[in-house]
Amino acid sequence: MAELSPLERELFALGPEIAWPPTPRFTPLRRRRSLVDRRLVIALLAAVLAAALAAGAVAAGYLHVPGVNIQRSSRPLPAPTKNLPTTSLGERLDLGGSESSVAAAAADAGFGVRVPAGLGQPDQVFFKAAPVPVVTLVYAPRPDLPAGSDPDVGALFMEFRSADSTPFLGKLAGTGTRIEQVSVGGTQGVWLEGAPHEVFVEPSPSGNLAPDRVRLAGNTLLWYRDGVTYRLEANVTKERALEIAGTAR
Repeated sequence: MAELSPLERELFALGPEIAWPPTPRFTPLRRRRSLVDRRLVIALLAAVLAAALAAGAVAAGYLHVPGVNIQRSSRPLPAPTKNLPTTSLGERLDLGGSESSVAAAAADAGFGVRVPAGLGQPDQVFFKAAPVPVVTLVYAPRPDLPAGSDPDVGALFMEFRSADSTPFLGKLAGTGTRIEQVSVGGTQGVWLEGAPHEVFVEPSPSGNLAPDRVRLAGNTLLWYRDGVTYRLEANVTKERALEIAGTAR
């Protein structure tokens, strides 16, 4: 064994005189880390499960917004036919009666009607009392709102009270329609995009769904807030639709 230097001998001699801190307990630290790891795994599994359930709901057609049921068809749906403007817009689309203003429509509907500032003031306003009060704001086609199945319609913004009512609208989406859960200002919404989808009014006297000519088969955003369900249909992207929805006041 090599001989210690004078400095090393002094350091060894000084060792017993130093007040060393107590040795930490490592086992609880390992346990805490293990607990954190388990919690992280559980959180990740919960997130994966939630995503899987949401995807399964979309695939199975279980998604809905209050007042609206969305179903998935296993077959492609036929393309919509263009509506020839041989009659008034309200008549051929069964929108109800024409209103002089948004305020007048709100008075008839019994709830506050929101107007999306992102679209501006509507070109026409309609109110239909049955099967539930529905207010429809119609926007004529323009460069940022191309016409859909009706040449006189660039966008429909519909709203109806749904807090205390059973679903009265049913949507049937074919294999070419993508259905996605989205967040609209912090509330759950549903986005339908791609191939046309059919819309039905329910219930009917026979209990069956019947095609509803009011609803154009285009890209659609649905959401619910403060007891009212909103439906925006326009040939725009999802990002643009969400932007428009965020301006509804």
